[in-house]
Amino acid sequence: MTTREAPYRITNVNEHLKVQLLPELNDSAWTELESLGDSLLLVLKEVKRPTVIIDLSKLNYISSSLVAIVIQVWKLVDEQGGKTAVLNQSEMVEEVLNISGLKKVWCIVPTEKEAINHLNQTLKQERIERRRNFSTPILLGIVAVLSAVICFALYVSESLNLDPKVALAATISFSVAGILLSATVLTDRRKNIRVLGVVVLICSLIVGGLGIFKLF
Repeated sequence: MTTREAPYRITNVNEHLKVQLLPELNDSAWTELESLGDSLLLVLKEVKRPTVIIDLSKLNYISSSLVAIVIQVWKLVDEQGGKTAVLNQSEMVEEVLNISGLKKVWCIVPTEKEAINHLNQTLKQERIERRRNFSTPILLGIVAVLSAVICFALYVSESLNLDPKVALAATISFSVAGILLSATVLTDRRKNIRVLGVVVLICSLIVGGLGIFKLF
């Protein structure tokens, strides 16, 4: 390749990365494509959970070698927990992607606006799922710990109108529930969720241990 410029362009569009592949890539040898692909992957690896638009709109056709590079980019973004949208306006390119089976896997759209909308919608759905995942095990775990503490407080209270063994059994049961619920989030990729899980777990163990000690 005689040009000094990289045969792709990386720009920011509405907080998404756009990787535009240029036609001269189709005429590159595999070793050259592989080297350029490695350079592109290094750039993407520096971005946490990237959302990427792979722009093929400048291409009238796409070689199998270039398809392989695009697949590498897509896989890397996916491994980093990111999302990808493919922008294409060529029928010939679309046919190649269709034959390759990639049209069933990728979101392929004809305009940049549609690509941005797809990524924004995907991110919005992810945020909803995160909130949903946060509110279920952690909140239930916190409720279980608080319930265990209340039951133990009833046990030590002088104005107890409940069988002490029943209060202790309830304390232990709620503590076990707190342990089980907190254990489900200890491997969560979000640090704040893991920290809350550890706190709930420790509190459950302490209150549950007191309940068992007093019961026996």
